[in-house]
Amino acid sequence: MSFRRSLRLRLSLAATFAIAAALAVSGVVLSAMFDRQVNRLAEIDLAERAVILISGLRLNTPPEAPADTIGGDPRYLRPFSGQYWQIDIVGRSYRSQSLWDAVLPLGPRPAPGESRITTGPGPDGQALLILDRLILVGAARVPVRVSVALDRRSFTEAQSLFARDLVPFLAVLGGLLIVTSFIQVAVGLRPFRRIRHQVARLGTGDMPRLGRDMPQEVQPLAQEIDDLLDERDARIEKARNRAADLAHTLKTPLQALLGEAGRLRAAGQSVPALAIEQIVETIRLRIDHELGRDRIAGQGTSHPERIARGVADVLRRTARGGAVEILVAVEPRPIRVDPQDLAEALGSLAENALRHARSRIAIRSEAAGPMLALIVEDDGPGIPESQMDFVTARGVSLSHDPEGDGLGLALAQEIVSTNGGMLVFENRAGGLCVTMTFPMAQPIV
Repeated sequence: MSFRRSLRLRLSLAATFAIAAALAVSGVVLSAMFDRQVNRLAEIDLAERAVILISGLRLNTPPEAPADTIGGDPRYLRPFSGQYWQIDIVGRSYRSQSLWDAVLPLGPRPAPGESRITTGPGPDGQALLILDRLILVGAARVPVRVSVALDRRSFTEAQSLFARDLVPFLAVLGGLLIVTSFIQVAVGLRPFRRIRHQVARLGTGDMPRLGRDMPQEVQPLAQEIDDLLDERDARIEKARNRAADLAHTLKTPLQALLGEAGRLRAAGQSVPALAIEQIVETIRLRIDHELGRDRIAGQGTSHPERIARGVADVLRRTARGGAVEILVAVEPRPIRVDPQDLAEALGSLAENALRHARSRIAIRSEAAGPMLALIVEDDGPGIPESQMDFVTARGVSLSHDPEGDGLGLALAQEIVSTNGGMLVFENRAGGLCVTMTFPMAQPIV
């Protein structure tokens, strides 16, 4: 399936890339949002711990060293637990036991009443999130700097767990969205499948025009196709009328030439009279052939069984029809060819077979995949191998067929070729076998 030629493939791939890109962006955004929320919750937790520490200080007495258990969290007593506090009062620094001998990495002192969030290294290689706050205690408004910190390792672990759960979720979601997009593309392109079937029926002649029963998006295209078909039919009809007018116009001059040839013959000049008659006959045959070729439509549907029986009935009424057995065994399968064209081609082949048959001709059919072969057989002498290559050439009559005008087989060849078939001549032990194939007009599903 070519990418440039397949609308379904292009839409499916575009949807797949768009979904993949959207999910990748979503994963990054969701991870950032989760990280932001975790940090916000941590800052809220630090603020609450700072309030607990501040509440442990006695505001109406001179500042003194805080108790080791201030803060109410046993993790402040366990070294390197990840929970730390540090209080600076009048130049002296007091720390939780969990800090052991380490000091929190604090920056410049914040303004009174201000809380500041910073980061820095902690004991045992930990990365800390630090809330630093300055308050004024007691009537003397003694500045007390309260700092609370926690290890960011828990944040990293939470983010890792979130990403580990997010990736498979996005993968499953992406698969479902891609499958849904494929279904959406299939449903969206389903009307085009019906349009393709209608165009195929248009080519077989099962329907004259596409009509207006089309999706709104392709209705203008269908209308353009119908307009082109109308214009084509109008041109064909106009050309046929002109050809018929030309043939009618030439009849009078040709009759006049035949009259002149008759007068020459009456005057004893039979040689120039014969030459004029031959020229007039050649012109008449060429006109008839061109008019016959102009009638070839290259469309429509025929029932070969009916046409074969009609051709056989006509041949039986001819002079040789009573002396030659004519057999018909054609399957009732419709084929893609105009009925008048099929009658013309089959009639030419059957008439040729009747002219050379000794006692029997047969018209039968054989199915060959999507094609139907119509076979005309006779028990005559066949065609000389030296003349087999140009038997369908226009105006060429076989050496052993003085009655032929060289136009019937040529017209049959043009009819078969125009309708996508083949015309094959073959000499067999019992006579000549002529096979012409046409596409079968199978139902469009």
